[in-house]
Amino acid sequence: MSGIDLLTVPMVVAWNLSHMAQAAIQMTACADILETEANSAEGKISRSSDYFKGAAGDAARTRGRSARSELTATADILAQMATKTAALTESIGASIADIKAGIADAEASRWDLFVEDDGEVRSYKSNAETSSDYWPLGAAAVLAKEVETARLASMIKNALANVQRDDQEGAEQLVRFLELLPDSVKYGVAKSAETGNPALDDILKNYQTNVSSESAELWPTGLTLELIRLKYPETNPSMLTPEEITAVEALLLTQGPEAVGKHFSIASEATDTAAATFPASTADGQGDAFRHAYWNAMMTQQFGEEWTTAYATAHEKSAGNVPAREAMDLYNNEQGRRIALANPDAGPAELQQLIKNEIANGGLVVLETSKDAAGNPQTPKLAFSNIPEGNIGVAPGVGIPLPGKK
Repeated sequence: MSGIDLLTVPMVVAWNLSHMAQAAIQMTACADILETEANSAEGKISRSSDYFKGAAGDAARTRGRSARSELTATADILAQMATKTAALTESIGASIADIKAGIADAEASRWDLFVEDDGEVRSYKSNAETSSDYWPLGAAAVLAKEVETARLASMIKNALANVQRDDQEGAEQLVRFLELLPDSVKYGVAKSAETGNPALDDILKNYQTNVSSESAELWPTGLTLELIRLKYPETNPSMLTPEEITAVEALLLTQGPEAVGKHFSIASEATDTAAATFPASTADGQGDAFRHAYWNAMMTQQFGEEWTTAYATAHEKSAGNVPAREAMDLYNNEQGRRIALANPDAGPAELQQLIKNEIANGGLVVLETSKDAAGNPQTPKLAFSNIPEGNIGVAPGVGIPLPGKK
């Protein structure tokens, strides 16, 4: 199955949103502290002209003003993230309340209704049973039951869709604020990702892409999704950047919905094959490297290098992409396309073997973790793929991004 996992009614009604609300409060508090400290520190430095004179003093005061500007900008971004988090909490909470109200109405209904996991509302009794129970007004009773069932199902399913949208698209909108951080802050944080190996650090620096022009959103939906499901019924919407959507819509217009479904099925095949081939390192390790290379190799054979490059690069334009992971994915994508172009007639098994050979020879990159003197795991960094799977480190889901290079 391709796409995101759809939320269910039992799942969302069990959510506890108090943690989201608390996170918003904590971000606001951190923003206030950061701005206060920045103003205080800059104020002390600016008053140093009476006793800290000359070029060194002037440079320190200039740097103090610059640091204050960077810190207050960071504080402002934290405050915006807090506001967005609070709004998402309220919106999701309202949708969950609608779902719970719909469930209560169904359970209290005279028509013996119940709510399925996907939000559909059904009756424990068939229409024939309802008609018999309300004879001689059976036809009217059946109609009333159908109207009530449709109303509640629409209410619950719409609310569930709103939760799905807020959960997926809202999270993407939230992490986009990280892209607004000053470049000096981004570079400062990213310093911890450098390896000391010039080849790997060049990959870290150069295999980055600019963030998408707008937030990612769920695609395909509506009629487009239904057309694709005629051939690939297991297809679900995915979170795609606007650039990804532009690419797949071009595929839809030129080759039809079956080609788009094939594109999604290729992604599923790459994921499943990677999990079977490298089950111990599917996250940021050899399995992840294999998945990206095999995915790009198959897409290159099916849709060509130009389209595949555009789509695979667009896929990495999500906000808050961890720099080391972004570099890993873009580099491994490129190697997969290179392998496909060098072996245009290779079948799936041969492509898989070529990529496995590349991994064994250190031709792809992964993330490696290490430990400090106290035995604490350190931030995962880029490494060539011929390291033991036991050394793989998993980066956090989001992080401070680097400015785009590629």
